[in-house]
Amino acid sequence: GCMMGRRSRMNESKAMSCKMLTDWFGSTDAGRYTAQREQQFYARALAGLHAGTVVQAGMPDWALWPNGRVVYVGRDVEMQADAAAWADQALDLLLMPHVLECCDAPDVALAEAYRALKSEGRLVLTGLNPHSLWRFSRWFDGVRLPEQSRGLPLPLLKKQALSLGFTIESGQFMVYVPAVSSGKALKNWRFMEAAGDRWWPHAAAVYGLVLLKRTVGARPLPGREREAEEAGRSMALGVAKAQAGVGTAEVNARR
Repeated sequence: GCMMGRRSRMNESKAMSCKMLTDWFGSTDAGRYTAQREQQFYARALAGLHAGTVVQAGMPDWALWPNGRVVYVGRDVEMQADAAAWADQALDLLLMPHVLECCDAPDVALAEAYRALKSEGRLVLTGLNPHSLWRFSRWFDGVRLPEQSRGLPLPLLKKQALSLGFTIESGQFMVYVPAVSSGKALKNWRFMEAAGDRWWPHAAAVYGLVLLKRTVGARPLPGREREAEEAGRSMALGVAKAQAGVGTAEVNARR
């Protein structure tokens, strides 16, 4: 009974954090400004990508993938990021705007993302930077924004991602304006975007990362896997056995 009650309170906490963020992004000037910056980051990160199975977990009102069908967690399906129901190596692209702030176990959510992605699949995420200039404001009060403790520091996130086997493909800091509420004040402080990017990038309110799941082994050349699928042929590639400290790898491939 105690365990069920604790689990229920944890799920309620996650739901409240997610709803809080969604409401803030949609109903405040600062939220809309931040959402616009983040969507620009996703547009740049996803430009030119081709992906078959795409899932967006978090911010289902943000249409981040313009190139075809996408499954929205929270609208099309319901599941927790740290208890995902995806099959192993099922996804080509996973978009996670502000999912980690809603998780009680963000490290588990990252591990679940790695498990669900195919080799060469990508995880693109954004998160609130707990060490930004906003930490001096009162916004992280659990009412307007989640408590500051829910934000995952970028160095820790990178360390966890690398330990799972992700490669950091690219990253970006964004939103350098101070914690001001009105649209007029935001406009007056917009000069901070260029200055912050150059002089104090780690003070940004939001960070974004593109993580690549890369496994050692033989991979088909660009376009060849799709050609094989269209022709009804399978392409079975073995995984390499890499020897530590030696610059060679034994690769077995069946044609």
